[in-house]
Amino acid sequence: MTTNRGRKDVIRDRMAATGESYNVAARNLKAMKDTAATRDAVLVQRWTPADSFDVPCPCGGTCEPGETCGHCHARHRHVKRYPGSTTEVETWADRYECTGCSSSYTLTVHLAGRPWGVAGTVVRGGSGEEVVQATVFPGVIHPLLRSEAAEGPGGSDGRERGAPR
Repeated sequence: MTTNRGRKDVIRDRMAATGESYNVAARNLKAMKDTAATRDAVLVQRWTPADSFDVPCPCGGTCEPGETCGHCHARHRHVKRYPGSTTEVETWADRYECTGCSSSYTLTVHLAGRPWGVAGTVVRGGSGEEVVQATVFPGVIHPLLRSEAAEGPGGSDGRERGAPR
């Protein structure tokens, strides 16, 4: 385990080598650490649905076979995967759409070892209560959270801190 002092020394070494500010150097070191996990999460999420039921689903074989539609009796096809929780980073949601009508359903699946982000505890509120907060990997699209890449340097709206609105 790296101590806080050791982490700060690594960040300062990067600052000296690259000329980056402390915050930028820390962010870039974290991004380097998460690169492989980010690439894997994007591959888990982004794929094109199969054209027929005769071939395996391109999601990686982790989906269920599509159920028969109760309205038109056609089959449902796995068409999309997105993060299925705001705090459980290995929970994904699989969307299935009917091939004959507009019916659809969503299943929540747990993909161990395939996280969409990183979860950690942060102190919030006046009582100093610890809560779980997840950070979405860059490139992963979450329906309720923003990825780090989408936020920009100054915050969630992309402006530098202190910039006029």
